[in-house]
Amino acid sequence: MQRVYGRRGRRTTRPVERKAASDTDDTDLSSPGRRKRRKINVGVGSTTVRTDGSPNKLPQTPIPDSPHAKGSPQSSTPTRKRQVTPDELGQSPSKPQPLRPMKTYAGPSRSFLVTLPMSSTDLDGFHSQTQEDMSQESYTDLRNRWGVDKSEDDPLPFEPAPSPSRRLKRTSSASFRSSQSLNSTGVFNDLKSITELRNKGESRRFVDEVGYLFEGLETPSAIALWRTSALEIVGKLCDPDFNRRAKAFDFYVMTWDKLSTSRGGVSDKIFDAIISFFAALAARDAHTLGDLSRRPDFVNTLVDILVSLHDKTDVLSLTAANAPVTEFKSFGISRSEILVLKKLSEMVSMELHGGSQSQPSVRFLVSHTLAVLPASLAVGHLNPILASLESELSLVEPRITAYLSGLSLLPVPSELCAVTLSLEHLESCLRLVDSFLLGQWSTTDLEGDPAVVFRAACVDGLASKVLSLCVLSQAQLRESESEDQHTLAWKCLCGALQVLTLLSHGDLSWCEATLVEDYALPFVALVAIRSQSIWLESEGDHSGGETLDLLCLALGLLMNWATVSDKVSVLCREQLINPSCPGNRSCIWACQCSKRQSILYCLTELYVQHTSISEDAPPENSFLRGYTAVLIGILIKGNTASLNVVLPALPGESSSSKLRSLIYHCHTFLDSYKQTGTSLNEGTISSGSRDPRDRRKGSWDKSGEEVVRGVIVSLESLCTGRS
Repeated sequence: MQRVYGRRGRRTTRPVERKAASDTDDTDLSSPGRRKRRKINVGVGSTTVRTDGSPNKLPQTPIPDSPHAKGSPQSSTPTRKRQVTPDELGQSPSKPQPLRPMKTYAGPSRSFLVTLPMSSTDLDGFHSQTQEDMSQESYTDLRNRWGVDKSEDDPLPFEPAPSPSRRLKRTSSASFRSSQSLNSTGVFNDLKSITELRNKGESRRFVDEVGYLFEGLETPSAIALWRTSALEIVGKLCDPDFNRRAKAFDFYVMTWDKLSTSRGGVSDKIFDAIISFFAALAARDAHTLGDLSRRPDFVNTLVDILVSLHDKTDVLSLTAANAPVTEFKSFGISRSEILVLKKLSEMVSMELHGGSQSQPSVRFLVSHTLAVLPASLAVGHLNPILASLESELSLVEPRITAYLSGLSLLPVPSELCAVTLSLEHLESCLRLVDSFLLGQWSTTDLEGDPAVVFRAACVDGLASKVLSLCVLSQAQLRESESEDQHTLAWKCLCGALQVLTLLSHGDLSWCEATLVEDYALPFVALVAIRSQSIWLESEGDHSGGETLDLLCLALGLLMNWATVSDKVSVLCREQLINPSCPGNRSCIWACQCSKRQSILYCLTELYVQHTSISEDAPPENSFLRGYTAVLIGILIKGNTASLNVVLPALPGESSSSKLRSLIYHCHTFLDSYKQTGTSLNEGTISSGSRDPRDRRKGSWDKSGEEVVRGVIVSLESLCTGRS
């Protein structure tokens, strides 16, 4: 039998071998590339040879050379096909069409397994070279050879197993890694497993899904479109599932870049409010906020927003207070924009305040975010933060005056009272000041002691304003009806006392600035007395632990005053308080109850309450007993009138025995104090720290020891004189 190949008018005869129909079909399916079909003409009387060598006569069926040329319909008889050899593939006049590039979420390369050649010439050569050899390998061999099951967690480089192929030989593992690192388009592909491929594809898919959100933040867009797009973004971030995916795919960083570019240094009150809420949402996760803080404009933008705010320009505070439209119009806010603010206010209340009665404010969103990352703040940010703190503290004293007249301490914002005091913002600012005084800010541009720099940045009257916040917070602890309000008031009270304690440590000017207020000493003494009473009754409860912190802060402030100022001993002897004062409205500044006693006598009672405790008591009791003993020793040092008030209140049979007991407790406190200081110094030396804050710690320990030693010497001289 003869087969005719080629076009009409051109015939080429060559003997062929007949195959079974199933083999022919499989071969045709595996043929690479697209080829034009050739019409086959079978001659009459042609024969084929069986595998056993016997000739077989084929039916004589004529097939026209070109059915389309003769106008006859194409025969329905299936045309037998065969596998085209590589030689004929090269002689084919038709060329395979180049593969069209396809979009894939895995990058330019569609696979992490084999680097597929993309050009048509390489594709033909690749198939002609490897078709036979690749068919000889099993699927398991291919997986092992190409490292499909290689773990992405394996830190060792991938060494491919030797291939059984005769033609695909690699001379070295380095050449194999080189061929795997660059795909056919020259793009680096470092994916090593299907897990990395899936993660990369999911990341790109997520970015494509949320890409429309960024379209409204383009620079040429109108400010109204910026607000709408930004509001939609923060609304989606309130969804837990979307927020989880956003954190995984660096959505926060991409969004901040868009928001920062859109803002461009131009302050818009509504857009700034949305940006502040976005930063507060990022502050829920420390890792996400850390990524944002490394952006060069993140902290500066938030501080810039904080500078432009106070109680009357905070659009969220005005919205929460249901301010009249005329007040919004004075800031250039229209009715349609008020609806945007109301929607934003609802988001903030539900997401950050949990639906509590706390009123949202932009200044709180900013200060809360900054308080979470003190290490990113510089000394240059101190003045704006202090200005915002002082502006908010100016609203405290009017509220105390209104409370004394019978009004509510912190009324719900309304149209009649649009000016609102934000305790949340005050608490965040106090945390910022506290972190600065403790040296937790960036110290690259800090020269000198933080307290000195802080004093230079402060204005007159800040100490009195912070002390008035303590008074308001103490009253709010009694007036609060919810647990959230009680916790917030306690944080403000502890934060204010912490700042005053740090500032007055060894600083006469700050001590004088607070003691100038007549209510300062009675108020702090009452806080210490009430806190110890509650702590002794709690017997180790969680609330008792919080009360212990408040007790230590109050005693520390009293110790600083007594150590630096000589007039404190006289004031403690002359000013009177009632240890059982309930804290009514009339006693909000200072106790006005009957049956009052001197502050010195009440502080002596604090010490006596710890002397009745056994020696194996918890360490907190031993610390408070020694600390109050040192405080009493300072107050009676060189003052006979004060000594006559203290001695009758001390337990013991004679004056000398009372003083010896006081000296013993001072010695015990000194030993534990020295041991603690030695441990801290050894830890600093072993760590090799060169931080000046750590070097100052040793001098503080020595100055504390000198104070206690001076008290012991003074008490021993009094005991010798009375023996």
